[in-house]
Amino acid sequence: MLDLVRFEANVVEEAVRAPRLVRFGTFEVDLQTGELRKGGVKLKLTGQPFQVLTILLERPGEVVTREELQKRLWPDTFVDVDHNLNTAINKIREVLGDSAESPRFVETLPRRGYRFVAPVERTQTAEVPGGSGVRQEARMPWVRRTSILFVVLVLLAAVGFFIYRGLQSPASLAQRTLTRLTFDDGLQIGATWSPDGRFIAYSSNRGGKFEIWVQQVSGGDAVQITKGPGQHWQPDWSPDGKYIAYRSEDGDGGIYVIPALGGAGLERKIAPFGYYPQWSPNSQQVLFQTHFTATGHWNRFYVSQLDGSAPREVLADFIAQNKLSAGSAAWYLDGKRVTVWVGDLSPSPSFWMVPIAGGPGIKLDIAPAVQRKLAEASGEGGVGEQLGDYSFSWSRSGDEIYFERGYRGARNIWKMTVDPETLRATGIDRLTTGPGPDAGVAVSADGRRLAFTAKSQRIRTWLFPFDATAGHIRGSGEAITSPGRTSVDPVLSRDGTKVAYVVPQGEGNRPTYVELWVKSLMDGSDSPVIADGYSRWLAQWSPDGMQLAYERRKLRTNERQLMVWSGQSHDEEPLTTVSNTDRTIYDWSQDGKWLLVSQGTPQANGIWLLPVASAPHAETAAQEITSDPAYELYQPHFSPNGRWIVFEAVAKSPNRESALYVVPVSGRPWTRITEGKQWDDKPRWSPDGRTIYFVTGRGGFFNVWGIHFDPTVGKTVGQPFQVSNFESPRLMIPRWIPPVGMSLNQDKLVLTMAEESGSIWVLDNVGP
Repeated sequence: MLDLVRFEANVVEEAVRAPRLVRFGTFEVDLQTGELRKGGVKLKLTGQPFQVLTILLERPGEVVTREELQKRLWPDTFVDVDHNLNTAINKIREVLGDSAESPRFVETLPRRGYRFVAPVERTQTAEVPGGSGVRQEARMPWVRRTSILFVVLVLLAAVGFFIYRGLQSPASLAQRTLTRLTFDDGLQIGATWSPDGRFIAYSSNRGGKFEIWVQQVSGGDAVQITKGPGQHWQPDWSPDGKYIAYRSEDGDGGIYVIPALGGAGLERKIAPFGYYPQWSPNSQQVLFQTHFTATGHWNRFYVSQLDGSAPREVLADFIAQNKLSAGSAAWYLDGKRVTVWVGDLSPSPSFWMVPIAGGPGIKLDIAPAVQRKLAEASGEGGVGEQLGDYSFSWSRSGDEIYFERGYRGARNIWKMTVDPETLRATGIDRLTTGPGPDAGVAVSADGRRLAFTAKSQRIRTWLFPFDATAGHIRGSGEAITSPGRTSVDPVLSRDGTKVAYVVPQGEGNRPTYVELWVKSLMDGSDSPVIADGYSRWLAQWSPDGMQLAYERRKLRTNERQLMVWSGQSHDEEPLTTVSNTDRTIYDWSQDGKWLLVSQGTPQANGIWLLPVASAPHAETAAQEITSDPAYELYQPHFSPNGRWIVFEAVAKSPNRESALYVVPVSGRPWTRITEGKQWDDKPRWSPDGRTIYFVTGRGGFFNVWGIHFDPTVGKTVGQPFQVSNFESPRLMIPRWIPPVGMSLNQDKLVLTMAEESGSIWVLDNVGP
């Protein structure tokens, strides 16, 4: 009897030590129940595919051979091992949204086996209370009897509770289920529901470029709706079911509508500019915004009719009077008001309800309990992270707002319960979990289902072989920063031996903490400049590559100071005094005596020279080069001969164009060198001063372009020409352009690059 008790105790002890949950990405495997879950929702993966997955998870990062899998799964049985394993692996990839070409989870090693490549976290089951060893053995029978009695009492109480809840609110007990809708390689984005909830339209690059597709929710093949030149994306299905509005990049781009069933030649252009169209509830008007993403220059909003008349601006007076930074807008249910999501530093989203015809707005009141929960989600950083995206949607009942929001590096879908009478948010629910990003919120007309894109995203620094004289990228390039660490804003030293880059903690427009790192291209060493709790960013190398000048900031207090760091002593010294003045370093003069900065506020900023020798009070000897109250000026860079400065000027106009200009170092006159209609940014000189390279959003994707320049007379030569061809989310310059960096010398080009993929998923039972 004693042996039996000891045996039972040992079994309990082994169960306690064994991990029950294995987590990776947004998924978790419950080894005890044999379930795979995503965001707490059970996915359908059973039998041999589940067994193969658990075996791979036992040894993450290691190769599991096909022979090992055969011995574990079919030790004494004659089966077609290759066929069974291929079927199991394909099923695993299908459920996880993985691919053999770009594996995020399961990698195939030809003729060898498989390897699980994602980071894995194991969670132990809870310890058995009451100690261990002899005391535990002596208490086992008592524990069993007490446990049985306790379980019976709990079950009785639970039955009564669920009967009561079933009578009070049966819909609230429905279990949420998560279903993958699309299985194409690449990226599927911008889901929008048909009014009857039977179909979803979305944009996919399955054919090499983005087109609008329609797919039945119950299954079947998708049908392509749009055709022709240019990228077609950002669809929105009209509430009457007749049309789909979308953004097209054909020509200069614009907003189009097409019958919901498609049709060659039936598309109509209703606005010559704009992004993210949204139908009014009566299907008579389309609301859209001026920017493809929050560029640091906030959106304005227009409404277009279907009769071909010119779009009219809305909400402008309200936004200007209240000095708000508008990220996005959506119709409210009555069609008379628009909800505006305003960017700020609060963990809670800021929504305003504004009459479309003009007048005062009302800010959505958020209950303290909801604010506390969101503050807990944001952690010590205390801010929400948007990465330029402000996607949200009302339920048709008007009592829920669904929105995407980032906290502590995880970007998920949230539901906020709202009282339509008082416009007060009374509840909050996180619908998806894991790092994400989960994006593109779309709610079905009945309010019960949510469609969104579950993305895989990496943002890293890439190095490309480059010919700066000819303007040619001479190879495929490679990532030079860690795949597990987001890196932005790279700066290459002039001798091409090292790269400084920024690692944001939180990865948002207002990151919680920012580190400045230096990567050696000679020996591969990689480390932060200084790690002491300050944020450091916006760096520039000295001409000899021995120093870095950058901004040091306390994000909580917004106290700023320009610093100079020595690559020899690894110490930093102040260049300016501590202040709240916005000064951004963009270049260092060839003789090392001057820093070229953008200084001031978005309302009144200019290009200034800062003398290095005047440290630690260099701001007192600063000299203004140029400014203009009609423009915001950024990205100034000296020409190699020191005679010219190229810079970005953002016009304070309704469409907020960003164009590039060249000016003599004396400050006047300005010479415009690009049109600016597609957001031209990041101008950089070639080492010989005869080409200006820049990043532009022409055609829907950001790419590197160039324009030749005569440094003798200070004028451009010929037309702009395209240098790079990043036209796929598989490898592209991020659309969230402010933290993107581009730096070059004669034979190297360094860029911030994003690798994205993702599928459309449907979450059921999100509403009543």
